[in-house]
Amino acid sequence: MSTIEQNARAIRRCVDLFNKRTSEWIDTCFAENADWIDLPIPGMTKSRQDNRAFLRESAEELLRLYPDRQMSICNLVALGEQVVLELDWRGTTAEAVGTLAAGTAVHFLVASFFTISDGMITRQTDYCIPMPAKTSSQ
Repeated sequence: MSTIEQNARAIRRCVDLFNKRTSEWIDTCFAENADWIDLPIPGMTKSRQDNRAFLRESAEELLRLYPDRQMSICNLVALGEQVVLELDWRGTTAEAVGTLAAGTAVHFLVASFFTISDGMITRQTDYCIPMPAKTSSQ
């Protein structure tokens, strides 16, 4: 199996573990020295950037706020140590989140860019775009 195939498999495994709704995917998939960048969502002014420990804290908060969250891979492109994903991310708020009331369904399209070394993610950058809520006429 080529490095490209191994890296694509590592990212698919990460998505599978994420969808199990625990935070084990962080320690299993991310190198100790991994960097994570979450760019601001349109309408928000703040991005997040830090290390694996911060990613774990953020993941645990995300799980609390969106306990049913799920993502699916729309596209995956791997080249060398780089992997790019297009993801469909959905969840329902368990409590009020910003201007969203508890019980609000949310939908994001996400582009994630990964760098992988020795089967572990060393860098992840996320671009999240909120999708409009569907109305009964859509």
